Amino acid sequence: MEEFKLMKKVIRLLGLLMLGFASSSFSADKLENVSLLLDWKFQYEFAGFIMAKEKGFYREQGLDVEIIEYEEDSDIVESVLSQQHNYGMYNSSLSIKDGKLQPTILMATYFQQSPLALVTAKDIKRPKDIIGRTIMLSNQQRKYSALALLLDHFYINDKNTKMVPHSFNIDAFVSQDVDVMSVFKTNELYELDKRGVEYNIIDPSDYGFATSAVNLFSSFTEVSNHPERAQKFVSASNQGWAYAVAHTEETIRLIHQHYAPQKSLEALRFEAKISQQMMLLDFFQVGEVNADLSQRMLKQLKFSHLINENETLGSFLLDDVLNEASKNTDFSPQQKDYLYRKKEIKMCVDPDWMPFEKIKAGAHIGIVNDVINGFRKQLPIPIKLVPTRHWQESLLFAKSRRCDMFSLAAATPSRSVYMDFTQPYLSSHIVLATKMDTPFIGDIKEVRQRKMGVVKGYAIAEQLERQVPGINLLEVSSMQEGLARVDSGELFGYIGNLMGIANAIQHDFTGALKVSARLEGKLQLGIATRNDEPLLNEVFNRLISNIDEAQLQGIYNKWVVVKHDSLVDYSLVWKLIAVLLFITLAYLLHYLKLSKLNQLLLMQSTTDKLTGLNNRAKADLILAQNKYDVDRYKTKVSIILLDIDYFKRVNDNHGHIIGDDVLLEFAQVLQNNVRVNDFVCRWGGEEFMVICPNIQLGEAQELANKLLTKIRNHRFQHIDRMTASAGISQFSRQSSIQVSLQHADAALYRAKDSGRDQTVVYRNDEA
Repeated sequence: MEEFKLMKKVIRLLGLLMLGFASSSFSADKLENVSLLLDWKFQYEFAGFIMAKEKGFYREQGLDVEIIEYEEDSDIVESVLSQQHNYGMYNSSLSIKDGKLQPTILMATYFQQSPLALVTAKDIKRPKDIIGRTIMLSNQQRKYSALALLLDHFYINDKNTKMVPHSFNIDAFVSQDVDVMSVFKTNELYELDKRGVEYNIIDPSDYGFATSAVNLFSSFTEVSNHPERAQKFVSASNQGWAYAVAHTEETIRLIHQHYAPQKSLEALRFEAKISQQMMLLDFFQVGEVNADLSQRMLKQLKFSHLINENETLGSFLLDDVLNEASKNTDFSPQQKDYLYRKKEIKMCVDPDWMPFEKIKAGAHIGIVNDVINGFRKQLPIPIKLVPTRHWQESLLFAKSRRCDMFSLAAATPSRSVYMDFTQPYLSSHIVLATKMDTPFIGDIKEVRQRKMGVVKGYAIAEQLERQVPGINLLEVSSMQEGLARVDSGELFGYIGNLMGIANAIQHDFTGALKVSARLEGKLQLGIATRNDEPLLNEVFNRLISNIDEAQLQGIYNKWVVVKHDSLVDYSLVWKLIAVLLFITLAYLLHYLKLSKLNQLLLMQSTTDKLTGLNNRAKADLILAQNKYDVDRYKTKVSIILLDIDYFKRVNDNHGHIIGDDVLLEFAQVLQNNVRVNDFVCRWGGEEFMVICPNIQLGEAQELANKLLTKIRNHRFQHIDRMTASAGISQFSRQSSIQVSLQHADAALYRAKDSGRDQTVVYRNDEA
């Protein structure tokens, strides 16, 4: 009996084990295989991803994740964009190649502050000390990183400094073969400290060049085709990072045992400590993306001419792409990828072709605009209007590729040389408009010798010349011009589409012109796209195939007004309406004028009228905001107070008009030579102030010296040469704004008393 019971237990246990294996196998089959390509070797920098895998967070989301360690000379961005891997890591939120932004999608940021910095020999304390020395950087760091911005700002380049490729080894620095090298504060500093090597650190963020690191990115194709998978991957990765931060020691030991045995526990602890500081968890959620930081870096790169001026970010965030992917239009993966890389579609239109379309006060209106607006709702990128003066200019713009598409056009042999055409979405009869006393014309050939107008560049002209040999066509610039010349008797008739002519006659030529003939065939109108980008034509053909006929009819009804005769005398009603309209318009004009004056008043209240700089009122607001940052976040903010030397002589000898010109030129010199995040203000008279956030006192003096040099070497239009003096102080948590300004003022007067054309720094220990 006991043996039987034991046998049953064994059978049951085997059954459970088999069920477990089957369940496990079934579960594994359901997991999606994805890969994450790292941008360096396994270490704590990737702790969140490692813990998400080890703790099963990826598996809970239905993902089987392979984390791939960086291999030398591998191109991480290209591997992800070519879909060899699903996701990748990058040390910047922007990926740049050959001066152009790579079309990556930023999914999450884990280090809100980059640990990338310069470690320097003990005698190199400031960026300008690097000039003439040997610096070791990677090629990418020299071109597009925060280090590149820092070096460019201080005029450090390969002409005045020896730059060598990075060996990714500290031995060259330890042996003093190089004086400066780029490092990650999470790694190399531990080794330098361990060896007892003395060094200084120059951090780009201390000079206003802040970037992020440990950025998770993907391709547009991956995210748009697998939006749920992308969201699940980010969610599990965030969970992994939260766990790694909360269980630091467990994470360190796991990495040491299974991923990076070559790194000691002490080195990993050092890296973990610095990494968690870089995450800025007091201010940001785990994985939170700071889009403003990316925009700011792009602006700084353009300012330093390290990236092409026409580069734009477009939709580069995961949330943006997910929102666009939710739109109804089912584009193919190739079309989606094309659109994402395209970023925007430039559209040319006929600027005077109502009711189809018109450019009015810079805006596109009419039937076509309403149709295009429907397309805009389905596209993941914007359609941007390129204004033109007339249709002929639109044709020229398309030939030169200044626009990518025509909103409405008919196919012709001459246009097909440079444009492709979609299926038509509008059509209209071709008619002849003449004066009211012209009899009905049965065949256009009967009057082909008479002068008839047609808009230059319109498809109708090519069509008529083929159908009616010898027809006497005279080109005009617009339909309105053609009808006006018929009305004046210069032309016998004007040939165009029925819808446009009927609209114009009803509004402008009632009782003067009429439609006298209808020509053979219809004008078939669709969208024309540049023929060197065939995918664009595919996209618009798909959009046109989705047009709802009832909705299109509603658009027609909106713009094509049908006139009805009426027996009712509405003269009194119209008079009342006219009075009400007059009152309404008068009120509206008054409101618009008042609004404009208020905007002007606001601008004038914060802007110096002569120089266009921030005025003293705006300077007070900027000072208050920066003092708040100093008190709360312990940032460094310096003030440079400048005064033009002997300016009174300019007014006395040349007059105040020349003096004003000098002040304006002086302001431009300052504005053109400060950092992008500095604020230049006119403090009063010939005194100017530069407010410098995130800058040490010594670096503020370097900036001030640079400004004085620029002023000294500038040839002013009326007086040739002049100089200025500068006083510098720094905000402190202990002193008020007023005290810091007094310190800068005191330093300025010491500079003047010492001979002018120089800078003096007021140090807080002088107080």
